[in-house]
Amino acid sequence: MKINEATGLYENYGLSQVPFWQKDNFKVACVIVGVVCVVIVVFLCVWAYKNYQKRRKLSPWDQALFDLEELQKGQKVHVVYGKEFYLAVSDIIKRYLHARFKYDVLGMTDGEVVEYLKKHHADPVIIQDIEVVLNGGIIIKFANAQAAQEQIEQDYERVVGIIKSTAENKK
Repeated sequence: MKINEATGLYENYGLSQVPFWQKDNFKVACVIVGVVCVVIVVFLCVWAYKNYQKRRKLSPWDQALFDLEELQKGQKVHVVYGKEFYLAVSDIIKRYLHARFKYDVLGMTDGEVVEYLKKHHADPVIIQDIEVVLNGGIIIKFANAQAAQEQIEQDYERVVGIIKSTAENKK
């Protein structure tokens, strides 16, 4: 490099450099980073949606039917598991009545639930069906007696029928 005698500075007119942000490598890297960011955002959105679906509450009747289905999948609708079956069914009925009709029956005994329903619920057929299921389970739950398989299956179907008949009509 030569020194310019007028200015006293080095002459660097022959040297030139392209800034890094104007090079093709930088542009390609920016595109790759952008695509990776978009993929991450899409992944996070899908993950959040799936978590939302898991947390979304079921309607009271769908939850009760789901619980009954799980009871059947666990093969508790059998004479060997009579006590567990009736304990679970009475719990499902009480939770359903509490969630669906806002009846305060969660802490009540089976007999108290039937009396409460006789005072506060309008449909005598449903009350009678619930009474049959709850009273049928009292002997088995507390006396540890063996239940007939046919009675257990009938009570299971009766509870499913109660829930389906009291569910709101789906549009």
